[in-house]
Amino acid sequence: MGINVPRFLSRFLLSYHREDTCIEYFIKNTDSTETLSQALILSYNASMRDLHVSRFHPELFRQTDPKYMSAACFYLLIHHCAVTYFLDNACHISLETTPDIYDAFYGRLRDFNFHIHKHGLGKVVELMSDFHPLGMDVGMIRPCIDDGNDIPFLCA
Repeated sequence: MGINVPRFLSRFLLSYHREDTCIEYFIKNTDSTETLSQALILSYNASMRDLHVSRFHPELFRQTDPKYMSAACFYLLIHHCAVTYFLDNACHISLETTPDIYDAFYGRLRDFNFHIHKHGLGKVVELMSDFHPLGMDVGMIRPCIDDGNDIPFLCA
C-alpha cells in the first residue's frame, strides 16, 4: 500500500457524506473531476464493534492502469472510518459478497485477514476481518458540501 495509495491519490479524489453512523464515499478523476463511483457505503455499529462494508463497487477497473487501485481505495476508506469513528483493535470489519469476489479480491488483501464467517442464502458469503488501525493521515478525503440545489451534495 505504500506505493499504491500515493498512486491512487495522484489519480483520484475521494470525498464523503456522513450521516450518523453511515458514510457514503465518492471517487472523482483528478483530471476531469468526473464522478467515477458513488457506490461506496460503510456503516459502523458501535454496540457490535462492527464496521460493515454495505457497498463497495468503485468501478476502477474501467480506468487506465487499474491494477491495485480498488485495493488502495478500500484501504483508504477503512482507515478513514477508523479515524472518524475512533476504531481500535477490538473492532472487526464485515461484508457480504460471493465466493468468486472473495477469491479474486478480498481474500488477496494483504493488509486485512478476511475469511468466510458464514454462508448466506444462495451464493452469498459473509466475510469478517479483524482490524488494526494505523493512525494514518486521511485528511485528503474531504467532506461533501450541501450546495442547496437539486444535487444533494457537491463533492470536491
